[in-house]
Amino acid sequence: MKTIIYILSLCGMVVAMASCESSMSPDDENPGGETFSCTSFSYPDTIFYVSDSAENIIKPVNPAEGIYTVFPEGLVIDEETGEIDINKSESGLRYRVSFQPVGSSQLCEFELVIAGINYEDKVYILDQNDTLAIPIFDGNRTLLTPCDDDDDDDDDDDDDDDDSCKFDDDEGTGEPSLASLGIKIGSSSGKINLKKTLENGAFGASPVNGTRVDAKLFYRLNDSSLRARNRLDIRLYYFEKLSDVPQSLLDEIEEKKNSILKVNVPAGLPFARVAAENPKAKPRPPYLVVVGRLQ
Repeated sequence: MKTIIYILSLCGMVVAMASCESSMSPDDENPGGETFSCTSFSYPDTIFYVSDSAENIIKPVNPAEGIYTVFPEGLVIDEETGEIDINKSESGLRYRVSFQPVGSSQLCEFELVIAGINYEDKVYILDQNDTLAIPIFDGNRTLLTPCDDDDDDDDDDDDDDDDSCKFDDDEGTGEPSLASLGIKIGSSSGKINLKKTLENGAFGASPVNGTRVDAKLFYRLNDSSLRARNRLDIRLYYFEKLSDVPQSLLDEIEEKKNSILKVNVPAGLPFARVAAENPKAKPRPPYLVVVGRLQ
């Protein structure tokens, strides 16, 4: 038996899905003849925000005994209770929480988003005018930014307006800022100017193929998180030309893309899943591969 319920939230076009599957009869699933109804498996909302509070835990609306699992990796969940620690989870991603009730073969599913930003795992070729890594908000490519676009990809911006987003907000973290590493980011737009980053010496004075830079981006968004500080690990690579990029890295980028649940899919398939769920692929950190020229 299979029951599917779709819930569509107009706020940010967030989609949640709960499903219930079983290949056995009710009597086989439960000697008492009762089955767990997947319609009762859900969380209080479909999108959640990090907060400045010490604890930010959500629980299933109707807790039940069983096993809770999640795809992709990054959501901190108690496998026995289904409780999710929002502040410790990777934000900016869509997750599918699966629940198998104790003593049953049913599998119930629910999709939710931890709000925040991500960047596309991508090869950026500078001489093809592909120079900006633009943040994706709440796991949805079509979602409008909650931030002011400061257009400061070429100019410095010291806008500390409390009502705007703030990127590279490392004060008090003990971590180096992106600016100190030479990574050029719009302080209120979150756009990373990869051409300026190269010129700033982020990959060294004379960059060589395969140079890698790992950094932590701290930021605050003008959304329902109330500008709580969030964090995203990012990884940048440099190669002189496209043919210098190892095929193994290109393959890993493709696997990483397939490890992220998609919200924007072809017409007619509004709830399509990823084609392949590779357990080895991790969605974080995003890989920004900077290539100087096409050939």
